[in-house]
Amino acid sequence: MNLLNVHRLLLLLLFSLGYGVSYTQTITGIVKEKGSGLPLPFANVFINNTTLGAATDMDGKFVIQGNLPEQLELVASFVGYRTVSKVINRKGQSEFRQDFELELIEDNLNEVELKAKRDRNWERNYATFKYVFLAVPEDPYGQEIEILNPWVIDFERVRSNDELNYIRASAQQPLKIVNRALGYEIEYFLQDFRMRWGASRYYGLAFYKEMATVDSTFRSKWREGRLINYRSSVRHMALSFLLKNPEIQDFNFYQARATIPKEDRTNDYYYELGKSIFPVNVGTIYTKPLGNGSYRIYLPERIEVHHLAQPWTNDYYANIYKAISWIATPNGYFDVDRYGAPVNPTQVVLSGYVGRQRMARSLPLDFVPDVGLTEFVEDLKVFHHRYVTLNNQREKPWLTTNKAFYHPGETMWIGGLMLYQNPVMQDTLSRVVYVNVLNEEYKSVHQARFPIQNGKISGGITLPDSLRKGNYLLRAYTRWSLNYGKRDVFELPFPILNTNEILAINEPDQEKLFGDFDVVSSHTVSDSSFYRVMDLELKVLDDFENPIDSEFILSVVEGSQSQEVHEKDQLESHLNWLEDDLANTFDSEMPNPIEYGISVEGKYFPNKKRGTLATVITLVKGDLEDYGRVNSDSAGRFWASGFQFRDTAQIAIAALDPKMRSLGKVELIPFQHPIFLGTFPKRSYQVEIRPDSAHSMMDIAEDYYLLDEFVKEAQELKPQSSGENNYGYGTPTQEVGPDRLERQTMGEILGYLGFNLNTFKFRNYNFLETVGMPLLIIDGVQLAFLDTSDFRNTLLDFEPSQLESIKVYSDNVSKTIFGMAGYAGVIMIETKKGFRTGPDSDRKFNSEGFQIVDVAGFSSFPEFPKDPPSDQFLSQKPTIYWEPNAQTVEGVYKTKIKVPYGVKLLRIRVEGRTMEGDSFSKMLKIEI
Repeated sequence: MNLLNVHRLLLLLLFSLGYGVSYTQTITGIVKEKGSGLPLPFANVFINNTTLGAATDMDGKFVIQGNLPEQLELVASFVGYRTVSKVINRKGQSEFRQDFELELIEDNLNEVELKAKRDRNWERNYATFKYVFLAVPEDPYGQEIEILNPWVIDFERVRSNDELNYIRASAQQPLKIVNRALGYEIEYFLQDFRMRWGASRYYGLAFYKEMATVDSTFRSKWREGRLINYRSSVRHMALSFLLKNPEIQDFNFYQARATIPKEDRTNDYYYELGKSIFPVNVGTIYTKPLGNGSYRIYLPERIEVHHLAQPWTNDYYANIYKAISWIATPNGYFDVDRYGAPVNPTQVVLSGYVGRQRMARSLPLDFVPDVGLTEFVEDLKVFHHRYVTLNNQREKPWLTTNKAFYHPGETMWIGGLMLYQNPVMQDTLSRVVYVNVLNEEYKSVHQARFPIQNGKISGGITLPDSLRKGNYLLRAYTRWSLNYGKRDVFELPFPILNTNEILAINEPDQEKLFGDFDVVSSHTVSDSSFYRVMDLELKVLDDFENPIDSEFILSVVEGSQSQEVHEKDQLESHLNWLEDDLANTFDSEMPNPIEYGISVEGKYFPNKKRGTLATVITLVKGDLEDYGRVNSDSAGRFWASGFQFRDTAQIAIAALDPKMRSLGKVELIPFQHPIFLGTFPKRSYQVEIRPDSAHSMMDIAEDYYLLDEFVKEAQELKPQSSGENNYGYGTPTQEVGPDRLERQTMGEILGYLGFNLNTFKFRNYNFLETVGMPLLIIDGVQLAFLDTSDFRNTLLDFEPSQLESIKVYSDNVSKTIFGMAGYAGVIMIETKKGFRTGPDSDRKFNSEGFQIVDVAGFSSFPEFPKDPPSDQFLSQKPTIYWEPNAQTVEGVYKTKIKVPYGVKLLRIRVEGRTMEGDSFSKMLKIEI
């Protein structure tokens, strides 16, 4: 729409709502000191949330002129004095007077004293404060807004009997804010600020000043940015309600059913239209003036807003690519002033796209879009600038080990987490992490790769017994992270010592805590014939002693073993990487693709000299245990990812014609591990000679296992339902039972399951990848290599009432177990007549025409034995217990630890993060 027409509509609204554009109003007054009555020169007086204000003269007098609303909040402030605000109703007067008396703050501290009070806790609170107050973490506007005097902010822990405890922020002086993206200098008087894990709120008084510049480029940038953020604001939406023209203002409004169960809702917009969302006729939205320059807007239930002029990726709908917001009014209405701004913020609850707005996107209330721009500038142009997009897709591993040092031949157990610049990307980025051990000569002494599951890493490495004493380096990375350079590669230095040496422990070894959370332990110990059993309970508490759910890595070692971790290697230090954004000049061809499992990369060579290089490549693991098809490009290169297996497997690869004859040959392209660049990192440590009695104490994995042979007793196979236990494939993403099958059509059911009947595909959760047809399983039999036509006919031939169940595996977590065959999702159908007695025995893969190649899978490693034999003495080992995937339930974690007789002291390390992403670490001692 032409911006001039929009501007005219706004002017029409301003006239109709009482904007006096033909004349100005004047406020006068004087600001004095309370008690003495002396005038305060150079005090600031302004209308809250506007650019309208003035400074007092030498006699404390002020004059403010402009186009003023009927009701306004006038604010007076002076450094060292308590800020005062007053709500004024003009009642049609063009001139009126308002005086102020300001009270001196007796305990006001100077800036030097304030700075001296700051500590690490303050720094952590301030980091959270900025996310809540200035900008959400991934917002590019957050890079261009800054608080110039952060030292005036104080944080206080508040314990509440009525609600969860929280942190309150206060400031005795106004915050000096500069917003370089929108061209404003802002004085913000913080009135109330509360934040706790998962929820926050704040309120204050703001005075905006236009930044001065003679650079036309900056002025143009500011005008564009202001217009962008006005168009996505609650003000603009409210005005479109009052104008009754949301389509012209580029909004679509829908009434959203607030009571619909989450499990009954799909991500298909066209399916949900008329079921969970209904178009709103704004002509039926009742609005009325309140007589004081404000207006009341009555809304039905919950309103879903589609921002038609704001292209944006969203996870709510798979086939709508616009920004989406929601407005809820607990009282059924909300009041706005003539600018469209909510008079009482508690009357309206905002979420979705509009909920992203913080101070970085705030505008003064007297901002009105001008007519200088020829068109509206899409927010996508700013946010989806290439370097911002690539930064949003970054990932980095963080690893820790079961203890701080090793001997040659020992097993190193590894646990860790994936860090994501955008946590939403967790299930759409890499599923494979590479782990290398390097010596000081930069040579690799061990290579491994482990699966990434739900953003977690668990593995183990048996160190070669030929290693010499010295400093070593554990490196970890994904193929995708290599696109970004060395800072996205994880490095952990560690020592290997002679077998008669251990690391010295720096006593006193009192409990050490890192982070804003506490870990409280309790335990009981009981004796058995061959070892002791310790029931260990760990409680994770926040600053206010509230239990908080978390995931962490638990390591328990015998008392002579060091558990000390260098500060640079802790999770908290590595979280600083989240603040390390890409430079605006970053550029890369991104040559390394994302891996969703074990991958095969190669090149195809046709038999005929002029044969096409772009063709379909078929890959089969074993006897159709897994399979898939990919396309080679115009150079013959192909990439297949998603296989799930350990050690080495045989993969059959071929390009076949319709008669199943080979069209050529393939050659695999091996993955090149990155070379080490930079200075070899080392950690300082001291070594002690351990007692002779402890010389045999080593973590040798094989010693943990019984060597007794055993025979699994044959069991008679009994007929069972074909869907029983989902054939061992785990819990599906969604499933449909008899109730829905009896009353809905196949199209309605598939829509509910998130399946698109136009493309016959699920939503593509495989980031940057083109996927083929989903895997169809009927009564336990996989139908391999169906084309679109066969898939469609097979699926739609079923009458739902004749089925027992339909289950789908459509998210990246649940479908992983199907390997490459389930790359595009899985539909599992169980008919009422279906049954099976065991695995398919007649399925044979004909490998004629295929090349058979060996492909390395995930590295095998000895799992740490948590349940040793109950009829044998447990020998003493350095590592008593290891759990890389510990998780609390309502803030509590419980486990049983088998402790060898003779062990009197345990050193415990707990390190992880809360479900909100905050890190913590604690080391403690337990005597038994």
